[in-house]
Amino acid sequence: MVAGSMEPAVMSGPSQVADVVFVIEGTANLGPYFESLMKNYILPAIEYFNGGPPAETDFGGDYGGTQYGLVVFNTVDCAPESYVQCHAPTSSAFEFVSWINSIQFMGGGAESCSLIAEGLSVALQLFDDFKKMREQIGQTHKVCVLLCNSPPYLLPAVESVSYTGHAADNSAPSSSLCLSSGQMMMSGQRGAVPQPGMPQVSSVMEDEILMDLI
Repeated sequence: MVAGSMEPAVMSGPSQVADVVFVIEGTANLGPYFESLMKNYILPAIEYFNGGPPAETDFGGDYGGTQYGLVVFNTVDCAPESYVQCHAPTSSAFEFVSWINSIQFMGGGAESCSLIAEGLSVALQLFDDFKKMREQIGQTHKVCVLLCNSPPYLLPAVESVSYTGHAADNSAPSSSLCLSSGQMMMSGQRGAVPQPGMPQVSSVMEDEILMDLI
């Protein structure tokens, strides 16, 4: 995988309060690529939503600023452990980065697929929780970023109570961005659009978000 970088000129920050959920494959299949993804995509994206580099003193207040959620999904060989680990929402970009840095990237070596549907269904549940938290704010910009290096199992989700039975192809939130080592998928209101190689993707726009990826 050859990763590019986001151009600083477009990193001015969102014009609307955002709910941001990262859904990350926690297997060893993604581990070798994660340092590059972290440097070139994840940290620039977080800086965009935070309005600058994460600092230990950064907090968005009581549900008034950007809220971050993290979902880590695995493969079926992680049983009897849970297929998905979910962190409660935080308004601290610094804390959010620390969660991402703590991912172990273990297992999955004997599996050719991962439980993407489980991860996305939990992300949908998180967005439902965000909506309840932000009743006094009204509409927020919802962004889901999926990072993976394995295709999904052809299995429906079972761990999310509200979204049991959903498969990967109908669980993706309407504003989402998927980064993988071999292929990039942009998912929006017009559906998922496969890109033949990540370095060839010039830009992604989701509503008011413009991220330059080369």
